[in-house]
Amino acid sequence: MKYIIPIIILSLVLLSCKSDEEESTTNNALTCTGTSSGSGPTIGSVALEEATYLSSCFAYTNSSGNGVSKKKQLAFKNSTEAQYTDYNYSDNSCSTLTSTYNVCMNAITVSSTAVTKPTYVDGTAGDNATGYNATAAWLHDSTETAYLQFSADNASVFWFNQATSEESRDSNAAWLFKFTKQ
Repeated sequence: MKYIIPIIILSLVLLSCKSDEEESTTNNALTCTGTSSGSGPTIGSVALEEATYLSSCFAYTNSSGNGVSKKKQLAFKNSTEAQYTDYNYSDNSCSTLTSTYNVCMNAITVSSTAVTKPTYVDGTAGDNATGYNATAAWLHDSTETAYLQFSADNASVFWFNQATSEESRDSNAAWLFKFTKQ
């Protein structure tokens, strides 16, 4: 009996320990690890901050005909890397979270190709905003390209679009996600 208690305590201590090697191999492909450059990407003449930005709620009807919504979060780690989180909700008001997706978007490259389109606010087209096409890779799958568009009002607010192909990005008729610095 006198040996059981120390063995139980030792077992609990060993089970609660996790080696650094285990942690790094688990999260390496999903977590941004780049070093700070002092700011996020530059969109036209606006340098976004090295900070976390959260989008407003975007409601839409999915392929099953149900009303759903989503938010996106970009935490810029430097001018070419952002921790990307996608939040999915089962309602139109971003109140019932159903899933999240968290990966590292890296090699963000903003082009000089200007794009002007209306903002999309509460289901209707608003004022026009000019932004720029961009591309990025994913740390977990560098063969997949993300086709992006950014339109920065200032260092604290920007609009964002994302697609899996250049054609679908370019056919997008409005700025969909408005991000605000947190």
